[in-house]
Amino acid sequence: MKVLTVANRKGGAGKSTCAAHLAIEAVTGGLKTILIDMDPQKTLETWWDKREEENPYLIDTNANDLTKAIETLRDKSFDLCIIDTPGDASQNAISGIKVADLVLIPSKPTAPDLSAIGRTISMVEESNKAFAFVITQGINRAKAALQAASVLSQFGAVAPSIISNRTAYANAMGMGSSACLLDKQSEEEIQQVWSFVKAKLFEERKSTKQKLIA
Repeated sequence: MKVLTVANRKGGAGKSTCAAHLAIEAVTGGLKTILIDMDPQKTLETWWDKREEENPYLIDTNANDLTKAIETLRDKSFDLCIIDTPGDASQNAISGIKVADLVLIPSKPTAPDLSAIGRTISMVEESNKAFAFVITQGINRAKAALQAASVLSQFGAVAPSIISNRTAYANAMGMGSSACLLDKQSEEEIQQVWSFVKAKLFEERKSTKQKLIA
């Protein structure tokens, strides 16, 4: 089982939206997926409660029990666990990062968000975890998004598509659904972001292991 943690110390970056939509893509791709919402606001859990489908699954745990919960999930044949974290440096956020195979850092393409990104990077690096970025709440191929991608690429890999500022995402989160079912452009965005994340989680690490064996 791989663990993807979505984290950013700055609030409002779209962490829960990322977690929900990537989980749906993982399920669509045949992965047995489970969610853990470490954010006290419980945006992801509220979205999940409105769903009829069981997969992705969801469990409730806390920072003290998270490591044990992850071990239990590994024994239950899950393929992927996605953890949503709060926009702070609390124990909930830190514990979510510590159990991750990959930390996805969403960021809006604004000066305040980009200026604050270093705090999140430092927190992730302190746990010695791999990380990547995705730009959220912008306009694809717009000047601000391109500039943000340039800034973030100095620190790590950036998803090839952004998660745009579309009403489809807000509507989907309110319905327990996915924007991919409501809007074709959203579908294309999420599919590209998921392909990027999936490669980071599964394919790149598998390739590295093969090289070490060789």
